[in-house]
Amino acid sequence: MCGRYSITTAPDAMRRLFDVDTALNLEPRWNMAPTQAAPVIKLMTEGPAKGHRVLAMMRWGLVPAWAKDIDIGVKMINARAETVDEKPAFRGAYRYRRCVIPADGFYEWRSEGKVKQPYRVVRKDRAPFGFAGLWELWEGTGEGSALETFTIVTTEATESIAHIHHRMPVMLFDKAAFATWMGPDKDAAGQLMLPCDPGLVEAYPVDRRVGNVRNDDAGLVEPAAVQEPVQAAPKPVQGSLF
Repeated sequence: MCGRYSITTAPDAMRRLFDVDTALNLEPRWNMAPTQAAPVIKLMTEGPAKGHRVLAMMRWGLVPAWAKDIDIGVKMINARAETVDEKPAFRGAYRYRRCVIPADGFYEWRSEGKVKQPYRVVRKDRAPFGFAGLWELWEGTGEGSALETFTIVTTEATESIAHIHHRMPVMLFDKAAFATWMGPDKDAAGQLMLPCDPGLVEAYPVDRRVGNVRNDDAGLVEPAAVQEPVQAAPKPVQGSLF
């Protein structure tokens, strides 16, 4: 799965990598969390700019058009690649509204004893990349409550990080993959929903502060020693007079 990620790439570099023009003044995010607004690259679906890429801010957690309220989005931060073309919440977006979510790392947790140790997964060359995503427009009551939301598509974890978690986001590494994923050929896009080459990514432990959404600073992406479980103090033994 993917429940947290980072995007700290400078806006100019993001424009060059994703071939998108934007006036958004994006601040680095080291701990992007569900329900927060994140930059997403999509294709315009109507108007004079139809088919052109734009960078928009969307809420993480897809809310289907038929949903009664946005609370359902909390359960839809990820979409499984194996069923994305079947599930009612995702199949329309998969066919017509595929998008790319810029990132430069994501976090997964591994249980080590009684402690859940977070790891950051990155490209070995530390370059930015994109997640395969889907977006949806939820118009709510039709009274000015329109909201754009997205989900990140996940697949089986690649061999080099499977010991941390059995799932991972679908990662897109170059301009050709971005174009294919957002292009009109659904079958071609489907060929990208596979684990990435294990030699392209690596993981390292980070501070457990990343588990708190209030923490969002550069220290979260620094390597940290694996933290040992805290041992409970032994209970005192009751003495005996005999």
